[in-house]
Amino acid sequence: MKLKIISGLSGMLLLNACAAITTGTTQTVAVDTAPYWPSQCQLSNEKGTWTIRKTPASTTVHKAYGPLAVTCESPEGHSGTQSFESSTGAPVFGNILVGGLVGAAIDMGTGAAYNYPALIVVPMNKSEPVAPVPTAVSQPLPLGLPVRQPETAFVPTS
Repeated sequence: MKLKIISGLSGMLLLNACAAITTGTTQTVAVDTAPYWPSQCQLSNEKGTWTIRKTPASTTVHKAYGPLAVTCESPEGHSGTQSFESSTGAPVFGNILVGGLVGAAIDMGTGAAYNYPALIVVPMNKSEPVAPVPTAVSQPLPLGLPVRQPETAFVPTS
């Protein structure tokens, strides 16, 4: 009898995770850096990090509650960083309406409840060269000028 109850509850838990079943825990996103092609981009969120070697291209990321950070750089020195927030997908609301709070919690924990934009466009800017920091340069004194000796403290003797 206990086995039937446990099996039934387990089945209900699995069926209630609608988003995990219908949409999965991963998503394909396309990244564009127009007009600076090809650019290399790194995408990251709390579930992992992914690299696109040449834009425009697509990759599959693990969905998460937190933002997807995207950093890109072109061979010509253009770079861009953009953050994309996740949004909650419709299947989670179906779980809540049907009474599957446990399923909704599973969808949120696995990331299946969330979606990122399907097309990610990263604005690129020309990287400015960093000015060198001036350093003290020791130059010889011109000939003929007296060299000042460091002062010494006068200590009277008694």
